[in-house]
Amino acid sequence: MRKLFKVITSRLLWSVLLIGFEFFLMVYLVFWAAYARGYYIYFAILSAFVTVFVLTRKESPSYKVVWIALASVFPTLGGVLYLLFGNKKIGHRAELRLKNYINSHLTLSKDVEEMDETRKLLQKDGDVRLANYIYNMTGLPAYNNTSAVYFPTGEEFFSDMFSSLKKAQRYIFIEYFIIGLGEVWNKTLEILKCKVEEGVDVRLIYDDMGSINAVPIHYEKVLRSYGIKAKVFNPVKPHMNPRLNFRDHRKILSIDGEVCYTGGLNLADEYANREIRFGYWKDNAIKVEGEACFSLTRLFLETWCSLSKESVDLESYRPQRRVESDGIVQVFGTSPFFPVPMGENAYLNIINSARRYVWISTPYLIPDDKLTDALCMAAESGIDVRIVTPNYPDKKQVHEVTRSNYEYLLQAGVKIYEFTPGFVHSKMFLSDDERAIVGTTNLDYRSFFLHFELSVAFYGSSIITDVKKDFEKIFDLSKEMQAGANEKINPIRKAFRYFYKLFSPAL
Repeated sequence: MRKLFKVITSRLLWSVLLIGFEFFLMVYLVFWAAYARGYYIYFAILSAFVTVFVLTRKESPSYKVVWIALASVFPTLGGVLYLLFGNKKIGHRAELRLKNYINSHLTLSKDVEEMDETRKLLQKDGDVRLANYIYNMTGLPAYNNTSAVYFPTGEEFFSDMFSSLKKAQRYIFIEYFIIGLGEVWNKTLEILKCKVEEGVDVRLIYDDMGSINAVPIHYEKVLRSYGIKAKVFNPVKPHMNPRLNFRDHRKILSIDGEVCYTGGLNLADEYANREIRFGYWKDNAIKVEGEACFSLTRLFLETWCSLSKESVDLESYRPQRRVESDGIVQVFGTSPFFPVPMGENAYLNIINSARRYVWISTPYLIPDDKLTDALCMAAESGIDVRIVTPNYPDKKQVHEVTRSNYEYLLQAGVKIYEFTPGFVHSKMFLSDDERAIVGTTNLDYRSFFLHFELSVAFYGSSIITDVKKDFEKIFDLSKEMQAGANEKINPIRKAFRYFYKLFSPAL
């Protein structure tokens, strides 16, 4: 009864209901105007213009197919739907403010020098190409004087995180997709409140959609009452708005700019398996110390300044403590404002540079044609391509889309494993014992084109060995999928999969 009451009174439910009501009212009015008032031809012309416009845009082919199909099959409604939901704008002022801030710090003189020095240390052609691409697109260099620790479970991560938080002396910056009331967050909050009393500058950003059912409405006001400077990213409004698509999916914790954390884990109980929802929650995190911490702190400050309209001197946030170098580390953020899908292109670079193997872990396997072709070509070239996905879904319809992509990949020689103990949420790429990417970016359209994400690339670091060991343990706990299995499922379920697959770029 308590769970039912919680569902009925949740912000998410009422937001969905109100948006759904507005959507059906809009559809009714469009059809009324088209057929009762005789304006059908105008709506059809609008859909024709939308079709031409979409064709000429630099956009994902899969995304184009969805909107062209809608405009062609439903000429009355297709054009209107595109204007409402196909528009990737968050508002001129907000977009301009964010772009101006990022561009003003795109190339810092010290980073130019750092990249020049680090470039000389990169031994492999694939490493050089990937590092140069990331730097040229984001202005974030690869750093040498950096160490990193890999956490294969949430339990290990949170234990280390709590210890580091207690040592903060100057500032704590937190940016997470989800913060959720419970044991993990309560312990985190108690530490943060103590640090505020000690004079530590504590700032926090959380995504409103990600946390919509995890914290109360206007929770930022509660945090501010404790002295924590809190901001909500893109607050959810209960009306149709394409800006709802833009979410801050990053995970950043910067402690004095000297110790930083990121990875797939959010700050909630299920990520530490203190709340079981989808079997065992398999996730990961990394701790970075040294020069590469600056990139994580910088990404946080860029978001903070875009939300608060403040301005900061980034140079004053560089780490001062020297650490023993462990390979080369490069942090990079992606956003919907980039002219290309940076996260996807970084993954493609690893696939195309592989000589022996590419291992991938992702909760959602919804690749576009470009990524699918690269995976198939690598497997057909003799590269050992393996992909791990969950056996327990957190979103059933998305899992059906994931499984609908198996057959084509399996026939090309890609090996696919489902993690049988539960839900695998880690997002990582590993190739040839030489390079790895660990971060927040899923293999789906939203992560590549609509979300603010971040990843960390490792070149020749000992963390690569730890990532490989984690993969090997995952394979031992997973079931390998077989080609032809898709043919044995219920025809209705199969049709459902392909329907969702067609419209997945617009979902």
